[in-house]
Amino acid sequence: MLTQAPRGMYRVIGLAPIDTLTWPSGPLWKDCETLDEARDLADCNGDLYAWVYVYNDAGEILYESGSERQQHGRIDHSRGTGPKT
Repeated sequence: MLTQAPRGMYRVIGLAPIDTLTWPSGPLWKDCETLDEARDLADCNGDLYAWVYVYNDAGEILYESGSERQQHGRIDHSRGTGPKT
């Protein structure tokens, strides 16, 4: 799954603990024009997906949401414990 958003945009990706790729609707995957729009989308879908991430056009995680994040706290990406990209 490509995490890098198009230039100047933000990509929101939502994942569940089961294989969302086989769901008819698939995983949450949307590109947004602003970071605020992307964060709002991530927060609105936080109850539906275990993990929701907002990436920039360099493929870096800027924001996290989701039911698992709320239960377990923030993921420490500096220690390599973030999602596989």
